[in-house]
Amino acid sequence: MICSLGLAGCIDLSRSEEQTSRINKIEFHNYTPNEQSVLVIVEDDGEQVYDGFTAVPPAVDGSPTVEKVEDLPVESGVYDIYFNLARRPEDIEGEFWARADDTDAECREYRLNIELDDNGEPLFGVYQSSC
Repeated sequence: MICSLGLAGCIDLSRSEEQTSRINKIEFHNYTPNEQSVLVIVEDDGEQVYDGFTAVPPAVDGSPTVEKVEDLPVESGVYDIYFNLARRPEDIEGEFWARADDTDAECREYRLNIELDDNGEPLFGVYQSSC
C-alpha cells in the first residue's frame, strides 16, 4: 500500500480489523537540501508506547540520506504510528501529520520519503510493506 501526504493535506488509513503485528523497521529517506526533523509517535491499542524525534540530514549530491528510527517496541501489538515533520508539532490533528495504522500483516516496515512539493515545502510519501 502506498500513501502520500503533503503538508497541505491529511490522511486517515482505516483499520479493517484489529490484529497484532510487529514493527520491524521505520526509516526516513530525505531528498531535500535541508535537514528534516521528524516526530514519531507509536500507540499500541490506543496507548502511547513510543515517541521521539529523528533528525535526517540533507540529501548529498542528489542522493537521499537515510535514517532509521531506533528503540521501537519489539513486541507485537495493535499499532498506530504518527509522523510529523516537526514544523508544527503542536498541530496534533491537522495538516502536518501522517498516520500509518495497523494492518492484517504480522510484521510491518515503513519507509517515508521526504521530498519537496511544487512550492518548495517538504512532504511525505509513506510506503509500508510486510517483512
